[in-house]
Amino acid sequence: MASRRPDNPITETGILAEFKHHGLRSRRGQKRADLVHQPLDLVIVGWPWIASGIVSLGLALRLGRRLRHSQQR
Repeated sequence: MASRRPDNPITETGILAEFKHHGLRSRRGQKRADLVHQPLDLVIVGWPWIASGIVSLGLALRLGRRLRHSQQR
């Protein structure tokens, strides 16, 4: 997240290919190794983005309260 080129979770996880190339249909009824950890992929890839969004929202709210408080004086 701090690099000049952060990862793009939409393009790098292959989520678009799941919808374009029948990804769910190819997994159903199969004994694939990646099927077990597939739900974890969402957490591992998405967590940094979710965490940075929460931190950014908290900082924006704090800044808004501080600005509103300074204008009342």
